[in-house]
Amino acid sequence: MVRITDELVRHISDLARLRLSEDQMAQMKRDMQEILDYMELLNEVDVSGVEPMYTPISEKAPVEEDRLKEFENVDGIRSNFPKEREGYIEVPGIHR
Repeated sequence: MVRITDELVRHISDLARLRLSEDQMAQMKRDMQEILDYMELLNEVDVSGVEPMYTPISEKAPVEEDRLKEFENVDGIRSNFPKEREGYIEVPGIHR
């Protein structure tokens, strides 16, 4: 049985750039362990003789023709954003 460790939770939160309190770390550890325990339970299900399924949908999705559609309310969209520069919406940058 796989166990979730504090070190693993810290590593994952670092990768996700999350700053978690000790309580949040403990909750994340419990949640992750619960998910793994459920996966272990699923591993016990006998699926011999069951054909693998790659998607539950048997029909193919219809292919639609590509066509340009002009949006008529561009100014309405722009009015919802606090900043605009030279006709473009200005958003905060991503900082590392």
